[in-house]
Amino acid sequence: MKGYLNIILIYIGLNSYAQDRIAVETSSAQTIIETYSKSYSSFDLDKAYRLGPTSTKTLKEGIRISLKWIELNATYLKDFEKEICRFKAMKKTDFEFHGYNDHLADEMILNFKGNSDGTFLLEIKTFYSSAFISLSDKNMVISFRDLLDGKSTNKEIDDIFKN
Repeated sequence: MKGYLNIILIYIGLNSYAQDRIAVETSSAQTIIETYSKSYSSFDLDKAYRLGPTSTKTLKEGIRISLKWIELNATYLKDFEKEICRFKAMKKTDFEFHGYNDHLADEMILNFKGNSDGTFLLEIKTFYSSAFISLSDKNMVISFRDLLDGKSTNKEIDDIFKN
């Protein structure tokens, strides 16, 4: 449906330290990913990036690959760090002001770090900044994949509040 916007929220647990909450807004033309930090009884926006259709597709495929690597690392128990993919994203505020401009876009890196005890760290970051998103729990990676696919992480609430 053209112009339709899904707004879906996910709460990230204590194992992830780059953010306390992630929000994903999807449409056919773009994906907006926002991270929030908990501040007393509310959440404060940390960072927000806009991805175009190609970057969204690249990120989705990278997340699917990371899920395979999580399983492989749990089986083989190796210490390693490997880049999965790269994609372009613009800060949401820059995009809203300028529209898409390749010179203002950041190259984001989806990086996987496996540990010999079977744990892992999946990060989305740029070369010059700390992680935008950090996930170290398989269920959170699955939830993030579902958000990118436009699915809700809370089916019970969706069933109660259907349109």
